[in-house]
Order: sequence, then C-alpha cells, then structure tokens
Amino acid sequence: MRSIFIFTGCIFLFNSNFSAQTTPHTDYIGTGHMTGVTITTSGTGLLGEGVNTLNGSGMDIQLRNASRFLGQATTGVNFEEIESLSEQGFENWIDEQLLMPEMSYIDTTRMVWDHFVQAYYDQWGEIVINGNEDVYPESFYWRMAWWNNAMHGEDLLRQKMALALSEILIASEASDLQFDAFGMASYYDVLYSNALGNFRDLLEEVTYHPAMGYYLSYINNSPTIEEENIHPDENYAREIMQLFTIGLYELEIDGTIITDSEGVPVPTYDNSDIGELARVFTGLGPAQYWAPWVDYSEEIVEWGVWYNTVPYINSTMPMVMFNSWHEVGVKHLLNGAATMEGATGEQDITMALDNLFYHQNTAPFISRLLIQRLVKSNPTPEYIQRVAEVFVNNGEGVKGDLSAVAKAILLDPEARDCEWISDENSGKMREPMIRYIQLLKAFDASNESGKMWSVGWITNELGQNPMASPSVFNFFLPSYAPSGPVMDAGLVAPEFELLNSAIAIKYINLISDMFFGDIFMETLTLANPEDVGYPWWDVGFDDSPDHVSLDFSDELSLASTDLPAMLDRLNILLAGGTLSSETIDTIISTVDYSFLEPGEKLKLATYLLLISPDYIIQK
Repeated sequence: MRSIFIFTGCIFLFNSNFSAQTTPHTDYIGTGHMTGVTITTSGTGLLGEGVNTLNGSGMDIQLRNASRFLGQATTGVNFEEIESLSEQGFENWIDEQLLMPEMSYIDTTRMVWDHFVQAYYDQWGEIVINGNEDVYPESFYWRMAWWNNAMHGEDLLRQKMALALSEILIASEASDLQFDAFGMASYYDVLYSNALGNFRDLLEEVTYHPAMGYYLSYINNSPTIEEENIHPDENYAREIMQLFTIGLYELEIDGTIITDSEGVPVPTYDNSDIGELARVFTGLGPAQYWAPWVDYSEEIVEWGVWYNTVPYINSTMPMVMFNSWHEVGVKHLLNGAATMEGATGEQDITMALDNLFYHQNTAPFISRLLIQRLVKSNPTPEYIQRVAEVFVNNGEGVKGDLSAVAKAILLDPEARDCEWISDENSGKMREPMIRYIQLLKAFDASNESGKMWSVGWITNELGQNPMASPSVFNFFLPSYAPSGPVMDAGLVAPEFELLNSAIAIKYINLISDMFFGDIFMETLTLANPEDVGYPWWDVGFDDSPDHVSLDFSDELSLASTDLPAMLDRLNILLAGGTLSSETIDTIISTVDYSFLEPGEKLKLATYLLLISPDYIIQK
C-alpha cells in the first residue's frame, strides 16, 4: 500500500477563479475516492499544527487570510465581504476603499437631534421647549449618530482609521464636551475626513477645532501679562508634542529610543520648549456663537467669551485668530528653529506645526501607534521602520500620506505572513467596542426602522465608547504592560489596561445576555408619550421597529447538519480562522448533544467562541 506524507505550510492563494467555500471539498486525495492511498498528516499552517487529515478543511486558507486582514482593516464585516475579498485581493480592496464616498457625523447628529426636538415640539410646543434639558444637545446624540454611521457606512477602512486616530488625537466627552454633541461630531468628522488624507492637514484642523481648543484649554488662550501674573496655557503645547506627534524621547526611524553616552534616553523637549510653544497657541477664539433655540441673523465674534456659556460658541466652525490677543515676538521651536519677528498668529502656528510634522520622531512615533491600533501591540523595529519610511515618503515624494501608511501597515509581511500567528509575542487584545461592533456586523444587525441609534450602553459597560476616554491619555497607554509574563518579557499589551476581573466577568455576562436574551443592541427614539410615559424614550429592546436583530440563517442551516462546518464558518467569520484545535474540539464537544435544538447549538457555540482567549487575542 502506498502512503503519502504531506505537510502544507502557509499558502497564499489569490486566484481570481477561486470559489470560496465553507464545506469540505471532495475532489482530491484524502476524501476516500482514491483507493490505495493513505494520508498520514497535514496541516493548514495557520497555527503550526499538523493535526488535520487532508480532507478539505485546509482549503479555506484564502477565507482565513481575508478574514484576518479585514479584522485588522475594519471594525467588522459579514461573511460575504470575506468571500469577496478572498477573490479580489488585499491591495485592490484598499484602492477601492480609498474611493468610497464619505459620510458626515455632524449631519447624522443633527438629524438625530432634530428627531427628538421635533417630537418635543409636537408634544409641548415652542414656549415650553425653550429651556428643556431633555433636548439639550448632550453627547448621547453624538453617540447615536456614531453607531448609526458605523452600522450603515461602507467606507470600512476610513472608519477603522478614524477610530484609531480618535485614540491618538484625543478629545473626549469625559469633560464639558459632554454637553456638546455637535462639537464632538464635528471633531470626529475632522479625524474621519482626514483619516486617509495627509497627517499635516489633520494636525492643522485638529489644532483649530474648538472642541480640541476647549478640551485642552487653549481656546481664548491669553498672551503673557506679567503685571497680572497671566501666562499662556501650556496644555495643548505639551500634549501636541508628547501624544500627537513626537513623544517624549528621541527616536531612530525604527522607533528605538536614542540614548546618550550613559544610556539615558534623550528627551525630545523640556519645560522651556513647552513654554515657547504655548506662546504660539495664544489668541485663538471662537468664530461664531450659537444657541439651540436662537437664530442669530448676524455673525457675532468677540474675544474672551468662554465655551459653554450663553451665548454658546459654534463648535463646528474652526477657531479664528484674534491677533491683538496673540503673543508677539519670536518663538523658539525644536531643533534650533524659530518663528519670525512680526509674524501673525496664523503664521506662527503654521511654522510650529511644520516644525513638529517634519521632526524626525513624527514618522516612527505615529507609525508605531497606528500599527498598535490596527495589527499588533509589539511591532518589531523593522516593521516600524518600513511603515515610517512610507510616512516620510509615499513613493511620490509626499510625507504624511495616511492612505499610503495604512496600506503599508496592512500589507506588511509582519501583518500578513502566517508564521506570525503562532509567534507568542505577536497579536493584540481586541478592544471591547471592536468585539461588539464586529459581532453586530458579522451577523448583519438590522431593525425595521433603520435607526441604529445606540447610546453605547453595552460598550460603556465594558469601559469604552468612541471619543469617551477618561483622559487625553486614551483608555490605555501604548506602553502599558500588565505585571507578569508580558512585563517580564519586555513586551506591552495596551488594551489589557481595560481588563480587570469585574470587566472580564461583565463581558461574559453581556455576551450571554445577548445570545440567550436576544438583546443585541439598545436603540432609542421618542415614542408616543401616551403609550410609554415620561420620559417617552422608546427603547429598542422590545418588539418595536427599533428592536435590533441578527441574521443567523446561514449558520443555522449548518447547525442542523454539520457542526464542524458551522464552527469552521464561525471561526472564519469572527476569529480569522485562528482558533486552536483544542478550542474547536472543546466547543464542538460542548454543544454536540441531541437534546439541543440547532438554534441552541449555534448560540452556545458562538457564545463560547466569543469568550475564548483564542478569539479575544487577535492574531
């Protein structure tokens, strides 16, 4: 008898004629139709395991690769999008994404807010509504708009990049911005519209945005007035260097820290540099004032009226420079640069932003942060350098091209080559809100009304919501390392700063509530007060048109006939095909009981997958 010993390694197939499948093939050796041939062992190569016989289960490698890629490049997709990418190819998909039409978060926020305002007008009338706090534009209207756009938008790469940037160039509703849904939405539009544009343009729009001006307290930033002991606010000057561009220490192009002759890291700036840069950001004030129920017929511009006083500032318009309140004189910048004597405030800001943008640290610093948000917590210096070099020059002499940077991050061998899956230093923990969005998108979450107006209650329970970090340092530090094996190995695991025993248990319970309580997403609209009573919120947990349901029909058909095929599909759809054989066997043995209905088997299997370490750690 003939025996064939076969090892299949990491195979990348991008054949346009490939037909993605979810059930085993039957047209090759190993399926039993060839007599006299015994298959001893083979493996997909994904986890370095030679445990499968050559029965077709490894032939979905293209789907697994596509799913892993989309797990890095998007906040979530359904199975059809994975199948489409497996035939299209990664670079073609990125190029196509760059051409996708943009959404508007401010327009959606206004639409959501108008819905509630009109409902209150209909009930109470204009006289009563004029001071009513229930329709004050608080941040939950912005959250509703964000979730609605997240569920309906097709520009998946731009959305993922915008979310990543929102955790770098941070303005948070955990401040008085909680009272300004429009300011939050407008600021996010800046991140979103520039997410695949140029970093220098993004830096400028962020600097002039009133939400950032208020969040880091440099709106109406006064120049030095010695006799009154008044000095420019230093918040933005510090954070734009430390967090938004260059970091604390001088870096090589590969992100390694430069040290002096005694091995001490060389700082990028000191307190005097902060003071000099703070002088640059003086004189910026609101461009216009606005109140929810007042129609100003003329533009009002005045220095010194603080944000969130009456009248309110128009937080959707860039701040303007009041040169009479801008500190005069030369400002000394980094690397021996300086502004010009007699320059206007706008000219000072332009020179200061250029100074930071062209600083040698910016490319590796931002590249590493974006790699951490998209692909892995511990990129090698070589990976950082390859991406940083694209940041410096996109191949056409342009610096800061974020679309080229995104492509470099996602197509890099360290992101794509499957040997990194089994590398214990590779990967990252999926952020709680990413896990949740992915679940909704994987199973085509929808409701009858089309209003996916969530206030983010579920993710808030897990410590996250977009632009809701507790401080300018994000939900977690990029350098965070939990004590134990990670710290001992000199590695970092930023997202683990969100993880504690309470959150871990809460996540398991929330997933259970979703699958066994049919509560996948709360949505809010304003109902008929005669039906539901004050405050007349119609919460989409019930059978209302806003109730969100998931589509499990494809998986359910497999649950009735082929549990391994069902789990293989779930593995590809949710975990990028990276579940270990042990986890797969455990799930199948747990759900494979005749007394369980197919739907119960499916829900239990998905629940177990979503709480498994194999899934929570993205590879």
